[in-house]
Amino acid sequence: MGAVLVPVILVLIVVALVVVAIRAFSRREVEHSDQLQADHRYSVRYQVPPGQDPAVLLHHLESEGFDVSPDSGPGPSSPIIIIGSRDATAVDREAVRATISELDETNINPAESGSVDRRPVRFLDERGT
Repeated sequence: MGAVLVPVILVLIVVALVVVAIRAFSRREVEHSDQLQADHRYSVRYQVPPGQDPAVLLHHLESEGFDVSPDSGPGPSSPIIIIGSRDATAVDREAVRATISELDETNINPAESGSVDRRPVRFLDERGT
């Protein structure tokens, strides 16, 4: 009985540690997104077009020096990315447009991805204009 009890307890401990680690990671991601959405920060919101993986776009924008995060707002899951500048100054919309336009991959494996049929890059606050 004791030989079975020790492995079961160890498995339960490992599962508990994994749950705690996932919660901590999720909390950090939501806090980062909330910082980008704060009233004192300049940021723009971009809706990722169908057929493009938001994770690829997030990585591309981050590698180009932008502070990016997926939208953490409540509601249905939507592919909206919040884009800010790392120094908390106003976001250069034209630089962001150019960076988004130069990315033509739809997924992480470029050899298997096709091009994305994108309209001109417009941010959510420009939709009605």
